[in-house]
Amino acid sequence: MEASTWTVGLAVVLLFIVYCWRKCSYWSSRGVPSNSVFRNFYIYLHMIFKRTKPFWHFLNETYHENEGNNFVGAYEIFKPSLIVRDPGLVKRIMIQDFDHFSERRTFGNSKKDECFREMLFLINGSHWKGVRSIMSPTFTSGRMRQMYHLVEEKADALIERLQRHCQEKSFVKTKTIYARYVMDVIGTCAFGIECNSINNEEEEFCKKASELNAISARGILRGIALLTLPNSVLNAIGISFTTPPFLFFQRVVEETIKNREMGVKRGDFLDLLLEQREEQSNSNTKTPKYPIKDSTIVAQSVLFLIVGHETTAGTMAFVSYYLARNPHLQHRLRQELRDIVEEHGTLTYQTIMEAPFLDAIFSGDEQLLNFLDIFLFFLFYLLILLEV
Repeated sequence: MEASTWTVGLAVVLLFIVYCWRKCSYWSSRGVPSNSVFRNFYIYLHMIFKRTKPFWHFLNETYHENEGNNFVGAYEIFKPSLIVRDPGLVKRIMIQDFDHFSERRTFGNSKKDECFREMLFLINGSHWKGVRSIMSPTFTSGRMRQMYHLVEEKADALIERLQRHCQEKSFVKTKTIYARYVMDVIGTCAFGIECNSINNEEEEFCKKASELNAISARGILRGIALLTLPNSVLNAIGISFTTPPFLFFQRVVEETIKNREMGVKRGDFLDLLLEQREEQSNSNTKTPKYPIKDSTIVAQSVLFLIVGHETTAGTMAFVSYYLARNPHLQHRLRQELRDIVEEHGTLTYQTIMEAPFLDAIFSGDEQLLNFLDIFLFFLFYLLILLEV
C-alpha cells in the first residue's frame, strides 16, 4: 500500500513536471529566445517566499540579458507574453498596427468582480470608448479648477503637520507623510470624505489603502490562482480580485453616492461623475449608448486611489530628495514661485500651470520623473513657506 502511494505520488509529480515543461516551451518551440523553465520557477518561488526583489526587477534582468534580440519571450505562470526591445517594433505596435493590439487582457471574471471589471484600464473595445467618453470631461482644466480648493485645504494641513513635526523630531519620513497627504486628497476628491490621515495615524481609510496596495505571499498565491484556474473553479472556491479592502472602498463610495443624491454637493470628482449621469438622464437628451451605472462610478473612484496613492507619494519623496541634493535648483524654483506670489498675491491653478521652470521639472527636462501636477505643486508651495 505504501509503495503504491509513493508510485502514485511520483507519477503525479512527473506529470506535473512534464505539463510545466510543455507550457514553458511555447517560445523555444517557435525559435524565440526566452527564459528557461527553471528560471521561471525560480522567479515565482522567489516572489512567494522571499520577495526581496519586485517582479519588474526580473523583467528588467530578462530585458538586458537579451541585448541584440528584437524581442524575448517571457511567462506569467504558464501564460506566454512577449517583451519587445526594438524601438521600431514598439512604434509599429503602438502606432501603425495599433488596431491589432488595442485590446487589453481581461481580469476579474468571478461573479464578485462586477465592479472591478468596470475599471477603465480593464475594459475593451466599444465599452472602453464609452467609459472613456464619460471620464474625459472630468479631467479638463476647468473641472480641475473646481477641485483646486479641495487640494489646497489638504496642502495647508500638510504644512501645519510638517511644521509641528520639525519641532518634535530632527528628521521626516517623507514617503510616509506624503502618502497620508495624498490619501487625504484622494479621499476628499474621489470619495468625498474627510479622513484626516495626516494628523490621525490610526485612520481606517489610510490603513485600508495600504492593504489594497500591499504585496504579500497570500496575495501572490491568489494572483497565481486567478491567472491559472478556470472561472468555474474560481467561483466554486470563492477567489476573486475583489478583496476586503476593495469592498471597503466600494461601500464608502456607494454610501457617498446615496448622500449626494439627497442634495449634498462638494464639487469633487464624484460630483462630476454624478453630474454626467444626471445629464444622461435628462429627458431632453437622447438615450445614452453607455449609461453610467453605480458600479462604473465606484470602479473609477477606486481606480483613482489605486493609481494615484503610492505613485504620487513616492514621486513626492523622490522630488524632495532631489531638490535637497541640488540646492541651486531648489533656490531657482523657489524664486520663480515667490515671483508668482509677489505678482498675483498667491499661487493659483492657472499661475502654477504657467510657471516655466516648474513645467520644466514636470516635463523631465531636469532629469526628474513625470508626475501629477495637481498634487505635487503644493510641495513647492511648501518649500516657499518653510524655506527648507
